[in-house]
Amino acid sequence: MKRRDLSAFEELFFNYHGRLVLFANKFIGDMQVSRDLVQDVFFALWEKSDLMEIKESPKAYLFQSVKNSCLNYNRHISIKQSVESEIGRKILELESQTYNNTDNPYFSLLEQELEEKIDQVIASMPEKCREVFMLSRYEKLKNREIADQLGISIKMVEKHMSKALAILRRDLAEYMGILFLMFLNRY
Repeated sequence: MKRRDLSAFEELFFNYHGRLVLFANKFIGDMQVSRDLVQDVFFALWEKSDLMEIKESPKAYLFQSVKNSCLNYNRHISIKQSVESEIGRKILELESQTYNNTDNPYFSLLEQELEEKIDQVIASMPEKCREVFMLSRYEKLKNREIADQLGISIKMVEKHMSKALAILRRDLAEYMGILFLMFLNRY
């Protein structure tokens, strides 16, 4: 290998590549990543072959190199997941602090934007649906009272309310996180 003999390198590669990939996969659990790690070991062996002194057998050296690469990869993934988790936790904490602080001007802007969106959604509802919804939610009338006032059956009141709520859920889906935090903040 010190002379960068291509035929010697090919012999090592073809004799051990498949076994090394399977060996790496025991540590990694992902065949593609295992192939990449083994490929990196062979690449490093070729690049540094003139500087290396392999005191043990080439087989032992290759397996130890692949094992070390796998352990380093797993350590890297573990650190990456830990950092991502910590960043996610901090973002959620900051968002929660922002949304729960009603003195924060950002909160007021969100609340105003949400109220405008709710008003738009309600205005876009079919007339009877909107009327039933407004009487129920804003006038606090019961279904029987709404039915009597509008001259429709209780079943129709329920149908209109179901439709109104479905429209609100659909059109306000992107605001659900903010709505939930605002709801928690008020109670």
